[in-house]
Formats: sequence, structure tokens, C-alpha cells
Amino acid sequence: MQYEEIPTQQIIHKLRQTLEPQIGIAPPLLGIENSTIAQNEDDEDIALLKAGFDIYNIPITSYQRRLGAAVIVVRKIVRKLLRPVLERQVIYNFANTRVVHTLSTQLQQLQENQQTLFEKIESEFSSEYPEVTAQLETQQRAIATFQSEIEQIKAVQQQHTAILEKITAQLLDRQP
Repeated sequence: MQYEEIPTQQIIHKLRQTLEPQIGIAPPLLGIENSTIAQNEDDEDIALLKAGFDIYNIPITSYQRRLGAAVIVVRKIVRKLLRPVLERQVIYNFANTRVVHTLSTQLQQLQENQQTLFEKIESEFSSEYPEVTAQLETQQRAIATFQSEIEQIKAVQQQHTAILEKITAQLLDRQP
């Protein structure tokens, strides 16, 4: 059974387009390189969280000319009725925003530390043990060769399976 791949990036883009006008975040600048956009997506999401966590203090407006005042009054009454729930939600949203920001900062620091350690280990290892580095490279090439051979064998197996299925079908058709 095959599953459809979910277009995650498209969904995130649509959500941003939908939410940004409601909470007042300016759309990202056009003409920025994709790698810069990819690096700043987390920052954009955190900015979206920071700007949109307060769902209680959203301005109440109405675009209806005839019923506009009545709609605003009803919305204010509903807001007063929902105040305890909305305040708890605002507190929860704020706490989540802080946690996400903290985790994002820690993740960034860990990634920087990992990259630094990787570079340090790689430089020390390659300069002190050139024969081991050469052996690793040889083994990596051998692994790549084996992987391509495995793919070729799988392709041949699929062909053989298809041929066997055809033969089996033909034999079953010939039997009385």
C-alpha cells in the first residue's frame, strides 16, 4: 500500500498566508534566496507565534453597514462571556511561545556546537590518521558500489517476478 506524500511546505505556506493578515505580520520579502528563506522559516514561525498569541485583544470590527453596530455589540458580549477561557488560552499561548523560542535557541546552539565538534574531529582525525581516512573513503566507495549492485539486482528480480507471473497466468489459462 502506498501513501500519498503530504505537501507540508505548501500547507505551511497557505497557513502563513491565511494567518499573517489577521495578526499583522508583514509578508516575507521577495527575492530572497531559498536557503535564506529556509533558515529563517523557524524565525518566521516564532514571530508568528509571538504576534498571534494574544487572541483576547483582537480589535472588534464589522464590515456590515446596516448591522455593524449590532454585530460589534454582540461580539463584545461574547468576548465578555468568553473572557476566562480566552485569558487562559492567551496564557497558554504565551507559555508555548516562550517554550518554542527557548527550544529553538537551544537547538540552534546545539547545531552550532555539533558543527564545531565535527569540524574539529574531522581536522584532527584526518591529519593524524591519513591511512584510516583513506580506508574509510575506500569503504565508502565500496558501499556505494554495493548499493548500486543491489538496486540492479532488485530491478532484475522485479523483471523475473513479472515474467514468472506471466508464465503462471499462461499455464493457468491452458489448464482445462
